[in-house]
Amino acid sequence: MIAVLAGVIGALLGFSGALLGAWIKSRGEQQRWLRDQKLTGAAELVSAGTNIFELRSGSKDWLESFEPSELREWQTRLQKGRAAIHLLCGQETRDHADSFAKSCWRAKTGDREHKDKTIAALRAFITSLRKEIGSE
Repeated sequence: MIAVLAGVIGALLGFSGALLGAWIKSRGEQQRWLRDQKLTGAAELVSAGTNIFELRSGSKDWLESFEPSELREWQTRLQKGRAAIHLLCGQETRDHADSFAKSCWRAKTGDREHKDKTIAALRAFITSLRKEIGSE
């Protein structure tokens, strides 16, 4: 009877160890997936936002070579990036993402002060995102 009880206890300990290991592994995979999704959303936001900023603040020659379908594509990518950031990130990061996106849309040709504000908004967003994902 004692041998059977010892066997059952040993089996339960082994099974619980396996469950704990599986949980820890799945938790790590979930964290990596979340980090990857945040980075993908941020890359979309920054890339599209930068293109929109350059369009809005560009020279007349640059504007003439631009295709309207490009703006729609950039706007779609910007919104996809913002959606990912809003769904997955904390309030500080979301606020900085919104500030950067708004600043890109408000750009004007030759407005140096606004360009500096846009760069500051981008830096604040990237700093906040790095802090959030643990990549400082």
